[in-house]
Amino acid sequence: MKRFLMAAAAAALAVGLSVAPAAAQNRAVVNQSGYDNAAGAGQQGNRNGAVINQRGNGQYSRGVQEGHRNFLRMDQFGTRNRVTTTQIGTDNFSATGQEGRNLRAETIQTGRGNVAGVAQIGNGSRAVTDQDGVNNTSGIIQIGNGQDVEVRQRGEGNISVVVQSGYN
Repeated sequence: MKRFLMAAAAAALAVGLSVAPAAAQNRAVVNQSGYDNAAGAGQQGNRNGAVINQRGNGQYSRGVQEGHRNFLRMDQFGTRNRVTTTQIGTDNFSATGQEGRNLRAETIQTGRGNVAGVAQIGNGSRAVTDQDGVNNTSGIIQIGNGQDVEVRQRGEGNISVVVQSGYN
C-alpha cells in the first residue's frame, strides 16, 4: 500500500509540475553472472539499444551511444575479457562475441549506417574496428591465441573481412 501511495504521489507531483513522462527512447539491458564483472552503457539521443551479456570472471564491457537508432550487442564468456563499443551518429550496428581469456575488442563507429561484427575464440587476442563515414561494413573472426587485427575504414561503402586462426 505504501508503494502504491508513493507512486501515486510521484505521478501527481509530475503532473502538477507540468512534467511530461519521458518516452522510452533508449534501452539498455545488462546480464552478468560470475564475479568481478563490470558493465556500463551510456546513451544520448533517441531509439538507441544496447545489450550486454557477460558470464565468467573479471569481464569488462562499456558501450557509449550518441545519436539515433544505433544498436550494440556485446557477449563475453570466460575470464578477464574486455570489450568497448562507441557509436556516434545514426543507424550504426555493432555485435561483439568473445569466448576465452584475456580477449580485447574495441569498436568505434562515427557516421551513418555502419555495420561491424567481431567474433573471437581463444586467449590473448585483440581486435579493433574503427569506422568513420557512411555504410561501411567490417567483419572480424579470430580463432586461436595471440591474434591481433586493426581495421580502419574512412569514407563510404567500404567492406572488409578478416579471418585469422592459429596460435602464437
